[in-house]
Amino acid sequence: MGWFMGHFGYGAYPTPNMRAFFKFPLFSAFDGWRNWVGVSVVLAMMPLFSNAQTVTTVPVGAMTYTFPATSQTTTTYISIPLTNPSVYTLPVASFTANTITFSGTPFPAGGLAQAGSPFFARIATGAQAGRIILVTANTTSAITVDTTDNSSQTTGLDTSGWALAAGDRVEIIVGDTLASLFGDNTVSNPLIFAGSTSPFSADSIGLYNKTTGKTDNYYFNTASGYWRLLTANVNSNTVIIRPEVAINITRLFGRSQVLLTVTGDVPYLPHLTKVTGGSTSVFTGSRYPVDMKLSSFSYTGWVKSNSVFSADTVNIYNPVTGKFEVYFQRLDNSLWNKVGSGTTDQSNVTISGGAGYSITKTGAISGGSSFFNKALPYTL
Repeated sequence: MGWFMGHFGYGAYPTPNMRAFFKFPLFSAFDGWRNWVGVSVVLAMMPLFSNAQTVTTVPVGAMTYTFPATSQTTTTYISIPLTNPSVYTLPVASFTANTITFSGTPFPAGGLAQAGSPFFARIATGAQAGRIILVTANTTSAITVDTTDNSSQTTGLDTSGWALAAGDRVEIIVGDTLASLFGDNTVSNPLIFAGSTSPFSADSIGLYNKTTGKTDNYYFNTASGYWRLLTANVNSNTVIIRPEVAINITRLFGRSQVLLTVTGDVPYLPHLTKVTGGSTSVFTGSRYPVDMKLSSFSYTGWVKSNSVFSADTVNIYNPVTGKFEVYFQRLDNSLWNKVGSGTTDQSNVTISGGAGYSITKTGAISGGSSFFNKALPYTL
């Protein structure tokens, strides 16, 4: 089951909830806690056009996340590997630490930085290829971007040894918000998960905040008519969901099964994930719409060790126990172990496409080397 879509021209912005489709409850079996949320994928190769200057072929398609009926309060971590289509593809003319200038006047001033309609710049070629950064302002010919990558550090576009270059290709892609992805309780944009007048009777969405190192939890308040933090009554419909983050979804007891279907472009180049190290966890996701075993789980710069205390770790949430299970890769034989399970080989443990998890980098890290690069697990 799926929908297919091509690239949009500028001005044809996605309407609210364009990528996410609510589906009536259906029966779907799931096998074990790692598939607590079943994910099905439909892909297609289509010619995609951008700003009438370049023509590329990128696979597009749909991912359907199945959330079974709940017999208890259940938390699930997902990620959204498919991105919205690009509305521009342009070569870099010049740049500074946090701005990129293009030839001509391709943009309407301010049009890429409006509340509720976020845009991201995806660097497609060059040293920083795979980096996706939020556009915070724009003129008719230049964009300003958030070079913190939603972290406590700043890594400039002009970072020595890892700098952008004139001629590098940049794609401007449409971003998501809480309301666009999960609904705003209108007829045209229904809620995916249950709202309520009280946080104690509503499902909630958790977004990890790299800056604070904590999860911000939101629910849809049906009396106010908007998404809000559990701890503050402020309209949060326009809160941005960054492409790299893990999303935790907590559904209360007695919920019916629902499906969340998301459409978009399949990643065609390795995506970079920003980490700061120092034992700070980053909640992210597989970034790719395919299942991967730990045996093929590989980031550039990943630290192996025979002790979890000196190794980088991947932490996978178990909704049955309500805890994260911690895995690390041994230095002596490259096999994967799970904390609490001795030296039993865990290399066949599967991370589902569209799953969310956290990674913990041992030791502080910054600059270009602080971006984990995970190779594409498929060939296009």
